[in-house]
Amino acid sequence: MKASALLVLTLLFAASIDSQNLATKRVMLSPKSNLDTASVSEGFSKYCPNVVVTENEVKADYILEAANKTTYSDGDSSSHWHFTLMNKDGDVLMTTHPEQHFKDSVKGQRFKHHFVSLCQYINNSG
Repeated sequence: MKASALLVLTLLFAASIDSQNLATKRVMLSPKSNLDTASVSEGFSKYCPNVVVTENEVKADYILEAANKTTYSDGDSSSHWHFTLMNKDGDVLMTTHPEQHFKDSVKGQRFKHHFVSLCQYINNSG
């Protein structure tokens, strides 16, 4: 029992060290983006702290088009986020699906899947 507990602790420790050693990746927001830098930076810092938003095109590893569309109906509003990740040549590498999020959605969880998907792609590609 002690040996398996020690093995589990060792694996957890190794996984935490590995996640801390991810190379820094830089993402530049596309001029077509209508989400503010602060919102995008906050999402990256929460889900993949090794990814930073930059305004320096030369340093950028990726370009991100981060779009938000808000619709209003019967006194309610909802937002639809859609992300498109491109390489520096402008080739589309991945997109996230637009989803409807209502204003009373759980704060911090409304747009989680967009950042999780981006982080997985960025950290698992070359």
